[in-house]
Amino acid sequence: MGKFDWQQQLEQRRRRTRYERIGVLFLLIFVLGFGLWRFFYADSAEYALEQLHQILLHQAIKNHDAKALQEYCNLEAVSGQAYDDLTRDMFAQDDNLSNDTKVMFEQFYIKIKPQVVRDTIQLLLAYADKGSWQNPSDDNLLKGRQLGMDYEYLIERSQIRNTSIVKIDKINRNKDTALAKIQVKDDYTNTLFTLNLLMNKTEEGWKVVRIVNYRDYLDFVTPIQTSGLLAYKRATEDIIDKYNDILDTQQTRFNQLTATSDGRLSASQRSKLSDYIKSDIIPALEKRQQELDAIPPRDGAQYLQALRAEETKTSIAQWQHFLTGIQNDNLSELNTANAFHKKALDLRHRIDDVSKNTAITKMPQSIP
Repeated sequence: MGKFDWQQQLEQRRRRTRYERIGVLFLLIFVLGFGLWRFFYADSAEYALEQLHQILLHQAIKNHDAKALQEYCNLEAVSGQAYDDLTRDMFAQDDNLSNDTKVMFEQFYIKIKPQVVRDTIQLLLAYADKGSWQNPSDDNLLKGRQLGMDYEYLIERSQIRNTSIVKIDKINRNKDTALAKIQVKDDYTNTLFTLNLLMNKTEEGWKVVRIVNYRDYLDFVTPIQTSGLLAYKRATEDIIDKYNDILDTQQTRFNQLTATSDGRLSASQRSKLSDYIKSDIIPALEKRQQELDAIPPRDGAQYLQALRAEETKTSIAQWQHFLTGIQNDNLSELNTANAFHKKALDLRHRIDDVSKNTAITKMPQSIP
């Protein structure tokens, strides 16, 4: 009986040893497989592009997308080249500027390039981490027009926010360089285009270093967008003109109601002003937006439509806070109203920029 127990224990030990060997074998297979994957795929140009694709889609299940973006893309090189392509002939079609003035502007854009590229990279990294485009913060020189340019509109012209990757077509490798063909889509017009990305193999792995035909993409998609934008502007021109006249008249009436000798509104003025804002100014803004919303944007006009809607919302908020401020003699509300007023002015400047730059493109100049 004791012998039987001994034989049973021996058999159990042999079985356990066999399982351990199988486990070690599976571990070796896993390590070898991972090593092969790391060597042949994870260290390939295809893998680098796929990672970039996932980051831009914000689908990468990682906590450090910004770090991954830097790992697979030379942001400084790509951003610098894109900036040159974007600003190369920004004023070429503007007949209102002399050649000397155009040269002066071009030289200015060259001087501010390092600042713009550096801060643009920070916005790209923030997008990789958060999945949404962030506006320059209060202490950022790119905010507003501190650099003599509207950075927000420059980003819009770059097409970066409305361009999505459809698929990776193919990659042609030549030793330590590769040319990848990526099919992208302009989300405004659903226009397809093939971008050529130059990649270099570095000690850290493969990186995108240049969008070879980025300028060609801009030249291809911008006229298509402009055509739709012009059509949308024509469709909404009567609405804009009508309410511009109404709002101008209201501004004149507002100035009359707020005229004082000592800078302080009387109780009677506050009452009349409150009634006028509630009965005329805010309803006019709301009605204008309702009429604009009834006209669907043409392909390429989405940005202008969004700007108009945001400007209306901001202007209404301005008047609501101003109304509360004068009714309750609340300085905080008046300061908030002033902040919204400044934001609304920035939006109006941007809307004017869109209209001006549309009018001076190569498309038919149907409206000023």
